Amino acid sequence: MKRAPAKKTVDPKTLPPIRIKKCPPTIEEAILAAQGLTDDLDHQAYIAAGFMDVSVDEVRPLVAKAAAEAASRETRVVASRNGAERAVVVERARPRTIIPTGTARPAIKLEPRSRPTGAVVVERTRPRIQLTPRVRTFDLTRQPA
Repeated sequence: MKRAPAKKTVDPKTLPPIRIKKCPPTIEEAILAAQGLTDDLDHQAYIAAGFMDVSVDEVRPLVAKAAAEAASRETRVVASRNGAERAVVVERARPRTIIPTGTARPAIKLEPRSRPTGAVVVERTRPRIQLTPRVRTFDLTRQPA
């Protein structure tokens, strides 16, 4: 059996310079970043326009629309085990279309409370097409590591 030839070591000085692709954020990303920085709609429009290099008048109606959508999000307060409250934002996302490939994927089933807490059973089942919208939750009080 033949072995593959050993890789040659490359001197980093002989490599071409690294090219960095710079592209402006999308309008949704700019508005989301502005919403994270301030609650005032005029300031949000000014910040998002600065990110996108467009006029404030072009961004203002989009900021108002995004603010209305943000107000419709559900916010729930969940009490943790030590009694402190933490805010959780529930955001509904469009469901993804899953194309079955014929391979089995593990499905997770949570058992009732009669078993020890945290019992998880993993079964091999056929992949299913998701018909319900996905829900993402964000813990706003968690400190970054």
